[in-house]
This record gives sequence, structure tokens and C-alpha cells, in this order.
Amino acid sequence: MLLTVLLMCLFAAARHDGPARRWLVEVPAERLAAMTPRNAVALMLLLAIAPLAGQVILPEMAWILALDLAAWIEVGVAATVMARLVPAWKGLRAGAARLVRAAVRPAGRARRGPA
Repeated sequence: MLLTVLLMCLFAAARHDGPARRWLVEVPAERLAAMTPRNAVALMLLLAIAPLAGQVILPEMAWILALDLAAWIEVGVAATVMARLVPAWKGLRAGAARLVRAAVRPAGRARRGPA
């Protein structure tokens, strides 16, 4: 609907022989004039079926919208969790680096035990 209002405003502001008039008036008129009876019947069938198809598709689209919203919520939760885990991860990484350095350090000489 917003696009329609925008196009109407462009059409009103444009020159009457400009590209907006050609796109909104002349091109559709040429296509309608070139329409064959077969295409006209197909268009009438499509326009008759469109409301029924819309009623069938709307529930599916509601599911898609709900899943899309759930996915964005999951992305937000994941970002929040990662933001909270970054300080802990830095500490864990430092601890792992200390552990690796201690494991790689060459072992000292073995001491002789009491005989």
C-alpha cells in the first residue's frame, strides 16, 4: 500500500509525458491491448483463485513468521550468552595456556630415593 501511495505521488509530481506516466499508464495499456483471449481467461481464473489460495497460504505464512521471529529471538539469546561468556572464556584460555606451559616444561632430574 505504501508503494502504491509513493507511485501515485511520483505520478502526480512527474511531467505528464515522463517515465512515470509511461510506466504506470502506457506499459500496462500496451500489455492489455496485446492480451489474447487465452491469456484473458487465464487471468480471470487466476483472479478467481487468488482469494482462496490466500486463505490456504495465510496459516502457513503465520507459521513461517512465527518461526522467523523465534529464530531472531534465538540469535539475540545467543549473542547475550556469548557476551556474558567472553570474560569467562578469557580466564579459561589463560588457565589452559598455563596448563600447557606446565605440561611442556622439561621435567627436572629425577632424585634418587633413599636406599
